[in-house]
Amino acid sequence: MTVQDLARRYFDSVHAAARGALNAEEEAQLTTPVSNLFCALADVAGLGTLNLVRETRLEGVRPDFAAIVTRGGSSRQKGFVELKAPSISVDVSTWSGRNARQWGRMSVEAEILIVCNGVRAQIYRNGEPYDGPADLPYEDPDGWKAEGLIRLLGLFIELDPSPVVSVRDLSTRLAHRTADLRDRLLWLVDQSGPAAEAAKGGYRAWRQHVQPTGSVRDFADGVSQVLAYGMVIAALSPRDADADHDGFITIGEARNALRQTNPVLAAAFAPLMDKAALAEAVAVEVGALETLISAIQPDRVNASADTRGEPWLYFYEDFLAAYDPDERRQAGVYYTPIAIVRAMTNMVDHLLSERFGRRLGFADPAVVTLDPAAGSGAFPLAVIDKAAERARAVRGAAGPEQASANLARSLFAFELLPGPYSVAHLRLGQRLTELRGEGAEPTTAQVVLTDTLESPYQPPHQAEFFGDAEVLAAEQLRAQQIKLEQQVTVVIGNPPYRRVEREIQGRGSGGWVLDGAVPGRATGKSLFDDILDVAREHTIFSHHASLYNLYVYFWRWALWKAFEAHGAGPGVVAFITGASWLTGPGFVGLRKLARELADDIWVIDLGGDNHGANPEENVFAIETPVAVVVMARDGASDRARPADVHYRRVRGTADQKLDAVAQMASAVDPMAGEWATGPSDWMAPFAPPTGDAEWTAMPLITDLFPWQQPGCKFGRTWPVAPTAEALGDRWRRLAEAPRDEKPLLFYTANSGRNVETRVEGYPRLSDTTAASPPEPFRRYGFRSFDRQWAIEDPRLAKTESPSLWQSMSDRQVFLTSLLTGRVGGGPALTASAYVPDLHHFRGSHGGKDVIPLWRDAAAQEPNLTAGLGEALSQALGIEPPTVEDVAAYVYALLSTTAYQTRFAEALQTAGLRAPITADAGLWAEAVDIGRRRLWLHTFAERFTSTEDGRGRYVPPLEGVEWAAAVGRIPRDGGEVTYDPEAQALHIADGVLTGVRPEVWAFEVSGMPVLSKWLAYRTAKGAGRAASSSSELDAIRPTQWADAWNDELLDLVRVLTLTLDEEPALADLLERICDGPLIEASQLPTPAAEARRPPATLPRRSHVVDVEVS
Repeated sequence: MTVQDLARRYFDSVHAAARGALNAEEEAQLTTPVSNLFCALADVAGLGTLNLVRETRLEGVRPDFAAIVTRGGSSRQKGFVELKAPSISVDVSTWSGRNARQWGRMSVEAEILIVCNGVRAQIYRNGEPYDGPADLPYEDPDGWKAEGLIRLLGLFIELDPSPVVSVRDLSTRLAHRTADLRDRLLWLVDQSGPAAEAAKGGYRAWRQHVQPTGSVRDFADGVSQVLAYGMVIAALSPRDADADHDGFITIGEARNALRQTNPVLAAAFAPLMDKAALAEAVAVEVGALETLISAIQPDRVNASADTRGEPWLYFYEDFLAAYDPDERRQAGVYYTPIAIVRAMTNMVDHLLSERFGRRLGFADPAVVTLDPAAGSGAFPLAVIDKAAERARAVRGAAGPEQASANLARSLFAFELLPGPYSVAHLRLGQRLTELRGEGAEPTTAQVVLTDTLESPYQPPHQAEFFGDAEVLAAEQLRAQQIKLEQQVTVVIGNPPYRRVEREIQGRGSGGWVLDGAVPGRATGKSLFDDILDVAREHTIFSHHASLYNLYVYFWRWALWKAFEAHGAGPGVVAFITGASWLTGPGFVGLRKLARELADDIWVIDLGGDNHGANPEENVFAIETPVAVVVMARDGASDRARPADVHYRRVRGTADQKLDAVAQMASAVDPMAGEWATGPSDWMAPFAPPTGDAEWTAMPLITDLFPWQQPGCKFGRTWPVAPTAEALGDRWRRLAEAPRDEKPLLFYTANSGRNVETRVEGYPRLSDTTAASPPEPFRRYGFRSFDRQWAIEDPRLAKTESPSLWQSMSDRQVFLTSLLTGRVGGGPALTASAYVPDLHHFRGSHGGKDVIPLWRDAAAQEPNLTAGLGEALSQALGIEPPTVEDVAAYVYALLSTTAYQTRFAEALQTAGLRAPITADAGLWAEAVDIGRRRLWLHTFAERFTSTEDGRGRYVPPLEGVEWAAAVGRIPRDGGEVTYDPEAQALHIADGVLTGVRPEVWAFEVSGMPVLSKWLAYRTAKGAGRAASSSSELDAIRPTQWADAWNDELLDLVRVLTLTLDEEPALADLLERICDGPLIEASQLPTPAAEARRPPATLPRRSHVVDVEVS
């Protein structure tokens, strides 16, 4: 066929397509004509066999075609082709709107690209025009000159990507190609056919052998990354991976090169190379990776620099930023700030050389170091660098080379996920080789693909997914040998922080630490039992949940490995993890064990709690506070003597914290400087108390009111609503649903109750029908100053707190706070007339935080320490105060913002204390104000007294009124606005006036009371319910409830009056604190029995119907 024949065929086909598909996208009509023209013209012109592979429309931006060129029996992916309608210019600088946004992404990801609108074509390389445009025979096939398009196709076929010359360049460009492969695998899993079945089989194997809870996305991520990183390792290896020296590294060549240095990674190529159907399905994406890898210039990449520091330490961070920005924001599991890594390695190195006499530190032949969760290798790299630095100082120029030999034998890194494992293997091997000098044979790093927490007795998995089962089995046996037999001096790293359901089994779950047999133990007690048993004895059940976290499992494993598994020591454990275990009540067993096994403990508390009452910047891109803890053991420890705890709190912005840590990283003696001495009690927090002697002399309020209880926890959001009517609609939907729909509607978690759970006295939820009546709808203390509705049904609750429900009466008041956490600005104590939610106080961080005034519904058993009334009576010369008197006194002082302001530093340590006056007049004054305060904060439902001016309604305030009625419910929080100048609150089309700025700004430990109250009463809702996929959560009020008009008025009035009282209460607090006080030592302490919840009564014996209005 001649060129003119091709031109006429193109002209006819492109215009026939336009006429036959009037409603189709114009660019779609070009698909077949353009593909046929380009491929046929390349063949006629002798350019080679060009195949344009039509792209399946995956998520994100993908060009229309990938171009594959075959010459001499070799096929290579050469770039992409993007089609546009004839009306759109091929000059991308003229694009706007959607096309411009698309180009912004495509210009970065498609390095070599032809843009064609059917009329003309233009090559772009790295987003810039390359040569000039060429015409297609769109209008005049007979007069068309083919030379321009032939030249364009020839340039396109010969054009190579720009060379990869730096680590940062490699990370970004590799991310785009890897993401393409990931997206293709994700798409395949949802298809049918041989390739799809192969992909699904790979996913099943992944869940069985790598990530038992992994999603399809986790599988696609892992496979794509291990292939991409493996090819990079092959390309950067001193051994030439380009076996046929044609300037192009194929996936087969990369695999063969890896077999010599990393057989595990080579085996991991199997799912794509050894399954023909799958290999063919991902050929385009793998081809694009081959093209990129072939553009790597190893010498320039290895010699590249980065203004931030060592380039490879940032490789994975930069990769994720381009590969998946959302995952990048959660990348603390892989990336630790370099200042922290270096500070920790410097601290450990100092201990090794100065305390243990190991002159070469990490490089000493007797020192073995292990990172049990290495990620991409930040800590092992820092260990190598520190060892080289010390070896050079001690031995001279040849010291680093000698250190390399020792480290190659004694530095180990464990990693579960193949992606970061590959990066770690690459860089550690490179760094060790570099230390041995130019021309040295490549050094294989001791990086092991394994689950640290997996049983060391686990038989090797027969992971056919990886193809070479023998290779993987050998790797698992090597890991088991290290876990069981290799004595380790140092365990260092940043293990993952993630809650794990107790029932989850398999890799990545911590199973062996939880319940595995421990070598050398005659009993069946697990490592985890050592800390859980102590918690069971000394804390309540709800605190135990915090122990089921991967970082806790890693701490327990590391203490065993360094201090228990191989004799007396010496040893060091250095981790940066979540900081909750420093002070949290559930971690008493872990703290006790640490004090038993170590001789000294250094704590660098970096804070960073962005969810808590006192938000502060975090050194990671996470919300959880973190801390560095380093433990040293000299030898056989005296377990009867607790370790000395040295504590340092680092405050400020993230940069300021990292600057402070950086000083420790460069210090000759990083242990020098000011350290506070931590408590020596076995189970006490590591953080020293922050209050002075005056503060610690005051009684804890938990010693005045001995019974504290967690609030009610449903474990699902739909049993709570701002109206009872919404609850009724939700219940009817669940009750009348077919049996097979009920589990999904109910929201069944991995643990706890489900629709089949039998609760005494109730039918199973799975047996309910449209005729099944609901349990009573009760007013519910959802949040501070926010009364909502809940279904009092134990079948719906995860932790129902029956003792709270059964103590309800018209005299009961529940005080709430953060009794085991740190309170922030605003009141330190709030009150509810109704059973409170677990997170009542400030919307999160709920624990054992509820103090009921009465232990029973008859209000005959006060929750007051025995003898307290008599002791106060004797000290003050008054009648013995009642529980209501003591509660009113405490509430007057602790519900004022002045309390938190005055004792802010002391309150950094959990635990509220009350200054108890020895002046009877001040006592009476505080009790009177406290009674009014409790009446006000329970919305005039408790502590009423007409004689004392506390009537049955919240008093009206001048100016606080509805200026315009709410005609429709706000869609979301965006339809709720505040005008400070007019002091007006706009709620959709309604207006409430008289709202002072300080009322709008009123917070309880960071929770904005008024805006949060309103957000829960929008069509969308707020909190977890707003983003819930539950059909029951979607059943929400569709109109503004009339009751909310009065409730919002009352809320504004309550907050206004609360703030009006602040000056008088601040003055009262000051007068009390400046006067004589009754110390805790003068008061009785509660008996253990008084701290226990009341015995649970049979259900329904305490149920009193409440009218729903």
